[in-house]
Amino acid sequence: MNKAIAVFDAGLGSYAIVEAIKKAYPQQDIIYFADRKSFPYGAKTIEQLKTIIENSIEFLLKRGANFIILASNAPSITVLDKIKNKDKKVIGIYPPLKDVMNDKKKNTLIIGAKVMIESPELQDYIKGEVGDYYKQFHVENASPLIQLIENGDFINNTTETEKTVQKFINDCEKKFGKLDSITLSSTHLPWLSSYFKKVIPKAKLYDPADNLVKAIKPYTNISKGKIYSIISESEKYPVKDFLKILNTLNIKLDYEII
Repeated sequence: MNKAIAVFDAGLGSYAIVEAIKKAYPQQDIIYFADRKSFPYGAKTIEQLKTIIENSIEFLLKRGANFIILASNAPSITVLDKIKNKDKKVIGIYPPLKDVMNDKKKNTLIIGAKVMIESPELQDYIKGEVGDYYKQFHVENASPLIQLIENGDFINNTTETEKTVQKFINDCEKKFGKLDSITLSSTHLPWLSSYFKKVIPKAKLYDPADNLVKAIKPYTNISKGKIYSIISESEKYPVKDFLKILNTLNIKLDYEII
């Protein structure tokens, strides 16, 4: 592959980033690394994440990646600026809070994986992005919603998925008041966009992938537009289960298992 951009995380979420890049830069070669062996990132400690991300970046550089996207909000927020590879061509994905401010939204929910939501790094990020307006941004662990994507329920059990999303939003609005905006700050969560639009239609949804795709433009190039996939596995998370979900989504990969 020619000057490939690598995209990785531990689950299905990062494939949405692959699709977004493919749409914006159709001739870009892409390496998609689904690190199921390390699943789920959101339940790891900061130190565990640091080791996983360092190892994954080194692995992808050896596999020929010219540029690397860490397609997971949690480690992007909590560990990316601490790792020894930070001088490499690596970019993370982050809640687009400045976009929220530009749109003059007043009561915003940031949802993502547990390790990010509970981290002091997220609070530092929020204050760094919006300054004194940080109080209008509320954070909530969306692990129950992320699980809907990973187990395929968002496709196979739409009625229960809608109920789960509705309860989640109801609980959040009881805590934080009427929401006018939500940042989908796990790459899994945009898969639930249709449910959010139905459950809370007046709230604007922000997908961090939009800014990411714009940011990588200087690192893109014209090649053959190939997507090559690498999938790791563990006894608990075998590749066959992951492929079942991809098949349900009609996603066909040229892949190897490691």
